[in-house]
Amino acid sequence: MRKPFPLRTGDVIAVCAPAGPVDAGRLDRGIARLSAAGFVPEIADGVLAAEGYLAGGDAHRARQVEWALTLPEARAVMAARGGYGTTRILPLIDWKKAVRRRKLIVGFSDLTAVLSYLSTRLGFPCLHGPMAAADLALRFDPEALDAFARLAAGEVSPREPWGEPTERIRGGAAEGLLAGGCLSVLTALLGTPYEPDFRGALLFLEDVGEPAYRLDRMLTQWVQSGRLSKIAGILVGTMAPARGESEEGIRRVFHDAGKRLSVPVRYGFPAGHAGKNIALPFGVRARIDAKGRLFLLDSPVEAG
Repeated sequence: MRKPFPLRTGDVIAVCAPAGPVDAGRLDRGIARLSAAGFVPEIADGVLAAEGYLAGGDAHRARQVEWALTLPEARAVMAARGGYGTTRILPLIDWKKAVRRRKLIVGFSDLTAVLSYLSTRLGFPCLHGPMAAADLALRFDPEALDAFARLAAGEVSPREPWGEPTERIRGGAAEGLLAGGCLSVLTALLGTPYEPDFRGALLFLEDVGEPAYRLDRMLTQWVQSGRLSKIAGILVGTMAPARGESEEGIRRVFHDAGKRLSVPVRYGFPAGHAGKNIALPFGVRARIDAKGRLFLLDSPVEAG
């Protein structure tokens, strides 16, 4: 494992748009908040391009990502927003070469495609965390930004409970390599060269607005494919139910999945599309104790 370098006050964060089109006002608000936190955002050329539901064509978005990954002064790469389109540019980037530059890659939602591939297939830790024109602009939470900064700087102790205690859905404690992300994006990677390897994983899952039956269908595909036969447990993030549905239906779906897999399931970690978005390190070991507290047993960045 070659960890990225820590991110500290005064460091450059390269911001690019690998997925959906970016709103200029939202980007400005997010950039201002990164700057106020002491970081130096650098924005990719053409970040506001738009072609329908994409932030420009595939080649254009791939060039933005490559620029961010190769910018000499940048210590981190942050997606401007999610949406859709990241999976389309995965074959256009030499990821094995990219991770040799050891930049911290940050985002969530559609960036799950990158985070899950790098953290499980290439052994390169990433952060499931904020995006400039998404949560930093729309539901800004100073606590979440501070948590991101501490985690990115390597300042979180393995003895410190991370986030908030979670609800017990099934079973007890679990320990494994923290990995996962947005369930619908992960499911779209099944059968591709970028499919993540979740053997031994403490699997974090979240999504937004998906009806319970669709969550069930996606989880069933993962279970029946055998891809989750060796996971250590499931940690569910904040899930916004589909219109007209309740969280209880979501809880039942994940309880059933845990029962089929015979693993512990904890519910309600404050990360994802709804509510707080506390950063999580993918690609390092973590543990959930019997009280539902998450402990990060290793740092996602190189020791300072």
